Amino acid sequence: MRITMRPMTADEAWNFILRRHHYFHTELKKFGYGISSFVPSPKNNPIIKEMFDKEKLTDEDIEKYGNFFKHKIYNVNDLIKYDDVMKSYVIPMMERGINKFLIPLLKSWNATIPNELEILCTYGQGAAYSSISDKKAQIIFRMSRYPDNQETMLNTMLHEFIHILIQKPIIEKYNVPHNFKERIVDIIGTEFFGDHIQERFISPFVDKYITPETLKTDLSGAAAKMMTDYNALQQKQAQER
Repeated sequence: MRITMRPMTADEAWNFILRRHHYFHTELKKFGYGISSFVPSPKNNPIIKEMFDKEKLTDEDIEKYGNFFKHKIYNVNDLIKYDDVMKSYVIPMMERGINKFLIPLLKSWNATIPNELEILCTYGQGAAYSSISDKKAQIIFRMSRYPDNQETMLNTMLHEFIHILIQKPIIEKYNVPHNFKERIVDIIGTEFFGDHIQERFISPFVDKYITPETLKTDLSGAAAKMMTDYNALQQKQAQER
């Protein structure tokens, strides 16, 4: 797998923020996400906070906020400050972890490694995954306000790469909801990389099915059984209301 890295252009960074605005109001708010993960500092850029305070944006809003971001905020130098540490430490260690721990599990997960992974750097704090195919996948590294800690960056990259591996063969195939998806990734990350746990996604229900043993033998089957039981439980609860 070939790994490349570059900063987003002004248009790319703006379009990502715009997509996050929609996803924030339709999905992420209910899981406790805040807007600071996706944008330049709201304190220093109150107009961006103003944008996210609006659930619906008009065409005029989009033009206004887009022009402000692209001409008043965007600076490519903000998005290259971690290039050296990413290229000298994070990416090489990420490749070692993938080769040692994840590639041997691909058969159990019905997963494949993409030919190319592109890391795109943009504003905010955290990361996301995108554009998944056998040929190419992307990690969006929201790094402008990210802590200057190479181990945290490494854990973040590995977390997103696990998402990439299981998105199509597990998450999409069995229609796994967002909170369960994050818990599965946390279980995998903790088992192999000592990754951090997102406390808001801790789920004893998921933990019954996704175990260190099923990770290594039949993750696909465990996820299928989990979702069959979950859907049956949801149906039963709906009937009892």
